[in-house]
Amino acid sequence: MNIKERIESVSDNSELIIESGRYFVDETINLKDRKNIKIRANGNVIFDGGIVISKEKIEAYDKNIKMIDLSEYGLDLAEYGTRGFRRSYVNAQNELFINGKPYKVPCYPKGKPFTYADGDIKDCGSVPTNYEYDNRPAVINVKDEKILSFADEDDIYLAGFPSHSWADDCIKIAKIDTEEKTITTTEPHLFGFKATGHSSWYILNCFGALSEPGEYYIDRKNQKLYFICDEEIETIQLSVLGSAMMSVTDCENVSVEGITFENSRNSAIYIEGGNKCTFNNCTFRNLGILAVQIGQGATDQPNGYNTHHGERADWVEPPVPMSGNMGSWHEYLYEFAAWDNNGGFNHSIENCKIYNTGAGGILLSGGNRKNLIPGNNRVHNCEIYEVNRLDKTYKAGVNIMGVGNTVSHCEIYDMPGMGIYLHGNDHIIEYNKIHDVVKSVSDSGAIYMGRDMSEVGNIFRNNYIYNLKNVHPTDLGVCAIYFDDWDIFNAVYDNFFYNIQGGGFCVIHHTCGGLLSFHDNFIIDCVPGIMPDNKSNAYIRMHREPLAMVRVHTVDKDDMHGVDITSEVYREKYPYLYDVYKNDARPEWMYYNNQICYKKYDLFVDGENGDFTQVDSWGKFWRDEFDWMRRTDVVMGYDNDLAPTHRVDFKGIGLIKEEK
Repeated sequence: MNIKERIESVSDNSELIIESGRYFVDETINLKDRKNIKIRANGNVIFDGGIVISKEKIEAYDKNIKMIDLSEYGLDLAEYGTRGFRRSYVNAQNELFINGKPYKVPCYPKGKPFTYADGDIKDCGSVPTNYEYDNRPAVINVKDEKILSFADEDDIYLAGFPSHSWADDCIKIAKIDTEEKTITTTEPHLFGFKATGHSSWYILNCFGALSEPGEYYIDRKNQKLYFICDEEIETIQLSVLGSAMMSVTDCENVSVEGITFENSRNSAIYIEGGNKCTFNNCTFRNLGILAVQIGQGATDQPNGYNTHHGERADWVEPPVPMSGNMGSWHEYLYEFAAWDNNGGFNHSIENCKIYNTGAGGILLSGGNRKNLIPGNNRVHNCEIYEVNRLDKTYKAGVNIMGVGNTVSHCEIYDMPGMGIYLHGNDHIIEYNKIHDVVKSVSDSGAIYMGRDMSEVGNIFRNNYIYNLKNVHPTDLGVCAIYFDDWDIFNAVYDNFFYNIQGGGFCVIHHTCGGLLSFHDNFIIDCVPGIMPDNKSNAYIRMHREPLAMVRVHTVDKDDMHGVDITSEVYREKYPYLYDVYKNDARPEWMYYNNQICYKKYDLFVDGENGDFTQVDSWGKFWRDEFDWMRRTDVVMGYDNDLAPTHRVDFKGIGLIKEEK
C-alpha cells in the first residue's frame, strides 16, 4: 500500500503514525469529508513529488557539463512556461534539486541584466492594458553578439521587467533573427515594452548560456538533462507532480504534523472548506508554486487579452472559481472583490518552515466579506523566505483575502517583492519580523493593500519591519506598509520601523488615501520618516469612480463585485465608513504619539545593536510627553479621549522558538 492509499484509508477518529522514510507522491492525496484524524511523523518523514535519480546515471557531456538521459523514466517533460505579473499561476517545469538545493535554468547575462535604452525596442508590442487585444509581439534590437548564437534554440524566454519596476514578466521567444539582429517574443507584455530607465531584461532557459555551477537545462525533445555541479553529489531529484501533493476538503479537525513536503511542480497543500485543519511543524520546500493554498483559485485566463483593472476582451469569458489550483486567483479577486472562495474556518499553519518555492508562500483565505463573517484562519510562528524563485511580483510570502484571518509571530524575509499582500477586512498582522523584502521592485511595500475603500478594519500591530531599500532610484519608492489607491480606515500601531530607505516613499505610504490610525510607532533611522497624506476626496470617489462605486455599494447579495457598506452589518461595524459615504465626512489625519529617531538611541536598551526595548525611564517620558493630549480617532474609538499609555513589546516580536 503506497502513502496515498494509506492516508486515504484512515478511518475517522483515528491516528496514523508514519515512520521515517521518503514516500513518493505521484498523485494528489485526497481527504474529503473526514473528521478527527491525526497524521503524525515518527522521525524524518519526507513526501516527495518527483523522482530520485541514481548517481550512476550521470554521464560526462564535456569538461564541466554533466548529462543524464531521462528517457527511461517515462516523463512527460514540462516546458518552462510564460509567467509574470497578473498572469495565471503556472506549474514549474521539471526542476532539478541536487543535495536539496534548487538549480536554476541558465540565463544571460549572468550578472546585471540588460537595460532598455532609446532605440533598443523596435516594436513595443500590443499594450493590453490599453485595450489592444491583437496580441502583437514585441521586437527587441540585439546589440550583444552572443545572443545571436542562441538563434537555433526553440525553448528560450525573455524575462525581467519590460516596463515598470513592479511588474515582472517571462515570455517565450518566437525568433532570434541573426540578420536583422532582433528578438521577437511570442506575445506582448501587459504594459508593452518601454525604455523607462529601470526596465531590464535577460535571456532565460538557454542551453548556450549553461556555464556556471548550480545551473541546469532540460532538452525536452531529446529527453536529456544537463547540469554543472562543483560539489560532491549525494542526492539528485527532479520534480514531477503537477497537482497539489495533499488536498483536504470539507474536513473537520484533521491535523498533519512533522512531515516535509518537497520536490513538486505545483503546491504542497490545498485546503477548501471545513473547520480546524492544522499543519504543524512541517517543512515545505522546493515546490513549483506555493506551500499552502487555503481556499479556491480561479480558472486560467488567456495571456494578452486583459487589462490590469479586471477588464478583458469581449470574447474572453470571465474566470470562474476553481478547486485545487490558484490559476487566475488575482484576476478573479480583482473583479469580484467580495468573493468568498470557501477557505473554511479555524485552520492553522503553525510552526512551519517554508522556503525555495516558485510563486509565493501561502494563500490565507477564509470568511465572508458580504456579511463580515470571520474565517479565523491563521499563519502562526512560521519562517517564510526565498519563495519567489520563478514569479517575482504580487506572489507574496503570505497572500491574504476574506475576513478575520491572522498572521502572527512569523519571520518573512529574502524576497524580491512583497512580504504580505492583503485584501479584505478585519485581518490582524501582529508580532512579525519582516525584513529584506521588496529587493527587486519599486512602488511597493513589505506589506501592501489597496484599491478597495471597503477593505477596512485591518490591524497592523507589534511588527518589526526593517532593512528595506529602494533599488530603483529613478523610480517610485518602497515602504513598510503601502496603502495604495484610496485605501482608508485601517490601524497601524505599536510597530517598529528601522532602516527603511524609501527613496521618496515614507515608512507608511498612501496614494490618494489616508484616513487611517497611525500611532504609538517607532520610526528609527528611516528616510523619509512619515508624511501624512490625505489628498483628494473619499466621498467623491465612492460616488463617481466606477470601480470604487461597485466595491462599496453592491446591494445584490449574490453579486460578488463588491459589498454594501450601507448594510446593517457594515454600518454597525464601521460607522465612520458609512459617515464618509453618506455625509461626506472628512476625518483629519490620525497620526499621534509616534517617535521618530535618527541615529539617536537613548530611548532604547541597545538600539545601536538592534535591541529597541524601551529603557526603564520610558514610562515617565511617556506620561510627561503624552498624558495630557486628548485624541479623536474614529478607528480606535477615541472621541476627545485620553489615549491609554503603554509600553510596546519589542522582545515578543518574531518567531517563538520554544514552540518548534
